Amino acid sequence: MIVTIADNIDTILVDFFDTVVERTCHPEVVKRKWVAALIDSYHVRLSVEELYALRLRIEAGLCVSSQTQGDDAEFCYDDMSLALYYELQRGQIVAQLPELELFISYCRDLELALELSVQQPIVATLDMLRSEKAKGKKIYLVSDFYLDKQSIIHFATHHGFADIFDSFFVSSENKRTKKEGRAYDVVIAKLGLDVKRTIMLGDNAHSDIVMSKARGLFAHHLPVDQHRYDANLQADRERNRIEKKINQVIAEDKFSFSWVSCAIYLFTRRLYWVLATKKAKNVYFFAREGEFLQKAFDKYQATLPANFARINTHYMYVSRRATYLPSLGPLSSSAFNKLLYQYGSCSLSAFLKSINLDEYVCDLKKRFPQVNFEEQHLNIAALPGFIALMEDEEFKSIYDRERNEQNTYLNEYCNVLMAEKCDEPVHVVDVGWKGSIQDNLAKVTQRQVVGYYFGILDGAECHKNNIKEGLLFDHQWGQRVGDDMFNEFRAGFEVFMGASHGSLKRYGDSVENFVFDHNEAEIALYHEQIAPFQQRALHQFSEFAKLERIYSVSDHEIGKAVKKAYFRGVMLPSRHEREKFASIKHYENFGVFNFSSFGQNKRSALSYFKRMAKNPRHTIGSAWWKPLDFHANGVGYLKYPYLLIKKIKSKGSK
Repeated sequence: MIVTIADNIDTILVDFFDTVVERTCHPEVVKRKWVAALIDSYHVRLSVEELYALRLRIEAGLCVSSQTQGDDAEFCYDDMSLALYYELQRGQIVAQLPELELFISYCRDLELALELSVQQPIVATLDMLRSEKAKGKKIYLVSDFYLDKQSIIHFATHHGFADIFDSFFVSSENKRTKKEGRAYDVVIAKLGLDVKRTIMLGDNAHSDIVMSKARGLFAHHLPVDQHRYDANLQADRERNRIEKKINQVIAEDKFSFSWVSCAIYLFTRRLYWVLATKKAKNVYFFAREGEFLQKAFDKYQATLPANFARINTHYMYVSRRATYLPSLGPLSSSAFNKLLYQYGSCSLSAFLKSINLDEYVCDLKKRFPQVNFEEQHLNIAALPGFIALMEDEEFKSIYDRERNEQNTYLNEYCNVLMAEKCDEPVHVVDVGWKGSIQDNLAKVTQRQVVGYYFGILDGAECHKNNIKEGLLFDHQWGQRVGDDMFNEFRAGFEVFMGASHGSLKRYGDSVENFVFDHNEAEIALYHEQIAPFQQRALHQFSEFAKLERIYSVSDHEIGKAVKKAYFRGVMLPSRHEREKFASIKHYENFGVFNFSSFGQNKRSALSYFKRMAKNPRHTIGSAWWKPLDFHANGVGYLKYPYLLIKKIKSKGSK
């Protein structure tokens, strides 16, 4: 619409929303997206509809309170955040809230980012205003809005048109609105306006036109298509329809183990929100599973609104084997307790390989000709040869030299990778289960390390400078946080997040001199099976992201769909999935050094039932994947009662 301003007009008052900028969605959908993001940020135990209703109720209460004090029905954003903070705290519907000031600041930053993400400048109006500005006319922005004047200035500056306006007037600053007409009284009085030489431009027929004319101003209506907004809000309110669309993403992009892929997406979005809430600047993805996790995280960040927080991602070369030796102290019989507790049944050669001293095996065999270094022992720590090795001065010298050198190299690597980043904890990411690499890193660097994992099992080491969090399930200290169903197929997460390179063996004086254990079978598996899965997974992530851009989707909706798909997939896999996973061989490169197969030789059902009668917990619990193990032992039908038991337990834990 072309607007012509008469020459006798020397002052122009302009509305903001739908006059100089338009939104791509209904303004209430912005609030609903803010609600969804807040749920993800603080693990609020409410649905989008419930938390949105709470916000509206607080806003209404603040407006009533304002009216009783003689002001208009308006509120200040920070007052709403303050009231929400105490409501969440009082209702005990949030596990943990930050300090009040941090919460209010975070809420405001989130609202600003979401607002900017849906705003588009209206070029025709802005061109007209610049033309009038060039003629020497005064232009003022007048808006009914709950955020403060600085927020509107922030929007205008971001879009590049703040210079058009001589000043800004926002209703939340003094509780005077255009809707009631009193905002015009404030503007006229403060600027000393000649109402006969002033015009108001806006989209709202009542607030911008009727009420300004009632104050003697000229006014020009710039109408908008309200039906577009209304349709958008109605679509966002149809929560069942949104959940169906999420389920369709999982169902339509059907590929083997797609249910594992959607669980990785759930983990990735949870990881982003926990890091963003903590205002983390950097995050380090541990090799090798971190190679794909970093790609997934970067892709998720790329789909977020431009003004959302971005966390710098880094790939970090680590392994249990490479970080173990530099984390150890002086040589003693108890120095290797952690290793020997898990891998006490091994040979001396395997033990030395685990602590990266295998290059000395030949020399040690000559030094201890009476000791069989290749023989497997049930309790190697009690072996006379092991005790003799611990007491040998030559071995102590080798151990100290290699330990100190690797400690120096690892610290130098961390200092370079984390240069000038000492003002925050080291946030690390890996697949899970007890976080032993993180333990090693914390000991070597003496930094505070915070780890995020798919899951953490009970018994994980943890203290104030070595903190761990399982984002899908967490069993630390005997608790059962999250959904235990994701604990059913841990091997799957490890396999399908395989990397394009071998496992790190030892550090050098630079990354170029790091030593890797390149296993041809592992690399072949990656290119033939793992990489194709990861490519399909990233495509699925894109489909999830499309929905999140349109609707107010929280962890509640995504989590519900993912858990349902994962439960069905892990309990009732297709025959193709069972056979495919059974064919995979996993190489263990710490403690023991050999391939283990997820597939097992077929046994008779009778033999299986005999073992189960003797020790049911071990017989079922020791399987890599229960349905696969049932079929391998001729009792495939047991997956149905097992599914039923897990479903009952899952419902009972909620």
